[in-house]
Amino acid sequence: MILRLLRARVRDGHEAQLRRFIRNEAVSRALQVPGLRSFQPALRPTASGTELVIASTWDGFDALTAAGPALDGPISMPGSDPFLEDAHAEHYELVIGEARSMPLRAARLRLTRIPIQRGAESAYYEAVRRWSDGLLDAAGMVAFTLGRRVVGSQDEILAVQVWQDEAALVEAAGADVDKPMGEAELSQFWAAPPAIEHFDALTATEPRSNAPAILLADDERRYVHATPAAERLSGHSLARLLTMRVEDIGRAADREAIQEIWSKFVADGSMRGPYVLQRADGSEVEVQFAAKANAPWPGSHASLMVPTSPEAGDDTDLDVDEALAEAGLVARYASAGST
Repeated sequence: MILRLLRARVRDGHEAQLRRFIRNEAVSRALQVPGLRSFQPALRPTASGTELVIASTWDGFDALTAAGPALDGPISMPGSDPFLEDAHAEHYELVIGEARSMPLRAARLRLTRIPIQRGAESAYYEAVRRWSDGLLDAAGMVAFTLGRRVVGSQDEILAVQVWQDEAALVEAAGADVDKPMGEAELSQFWAAPPAIEHFDALTATEPRSNAPAILLADDERRYVHATPAAERLSGHSLARLLTMRVEDIGRAADREAIQEIWSKFVADGSMRGPYVLQRADGSEVEVQFAAKANAPWPGSHASLMVPTSPEAGDDTDLDVDEALAEAGLVARYASAGST
C-alpha cells in the first residue's frame, strides 16, 4: 500500500474555485476511484502563493497508475488540474493507515517528517504502533497515517495527522503545536529532530455539532464519516470508526447476516428497522435505524440511528434526507428526495 503526498501551487485567482470543487465534487469523485482509500487536501499561504497538499493512501502503485498515468498530477482529485500548477508527488510505503478517510470533518493537517536511525527501523515501527493506537481514541482526531521511504541509506518517515480543529490538536500536542508529538516514546529512534508543517484542511461539508447520529459507509461497508452524535452513541471515536466496517458495530452473532444483506440494501435503495448496537465498552443499545443507499453521494450509504424509547417503540419517524441536511452533508434545499 502507498502513502502519497502531492504538493502544488494554486493558480493565482483560483483558490475560490478550488474550494468549490472540494465542496461540490471531490468526495463523490474520490469514492469512484478504485484503490483510493483516503485523501485529505489542505492549503497554506507561502511567499510564492497558496500551496496545496493532498495526502492520500492507495492499495498500491497499480491502483495509482490505473487512476492516472501522471504520477506528479492530482490523481486523488480528478478534475482539479485547471486550478493547480508545479505539481510534484512523493510516494511512501504505507506502514500505518487503516482509515477510510475523506475530507468530511477536518480543519487541521499536520505533517511530520522524521529521519530514523539506521538499524532501528523495526523497533521504531513497533513503538509508533503502540503510541499511535492511543491517538486513535483522542478527541478530535480524524485520521493518522505513517509511511516510509529510503533516502540514501536511511529510512525517512512521513507522519500525517488530521484533526477536526486547532483546539483538538493543542489538547493532544500541547500549546506548542510545532513541538514533536510522542517525544518521550519515540525520540530514541530519531536520527535528527522532526520537521513539522501545518495546513488548513479543506472539507466538503459544513460540519454541525448538533447533527443527529449518522454514519456513512462506502460500497465495501467501510465507514467514511460519522457525526459527533454517532460517535457518542457507538462509544467509538471518529478515527476508530474510520478503521471499521458496518458489521463491526453490531453484535458478533449478527455480523455474518449484515454482510449478507448489504448487497440487497444497496440494490433496494433503503432499509429501516430495529438494530442492536454493540458499543466500544461492550455494552449494547437498541436503536431504530433508517438507511439510504447512494446518499449523499453515489458510492456512499447513510444510516440514521436513534436509541429506541419505550414511548416511541418502533414508530420513530426517521427522515434520512432531513438528517443529512441537518448534518451539513447536503444543502437543505436539495434534501427532499435527493441522493
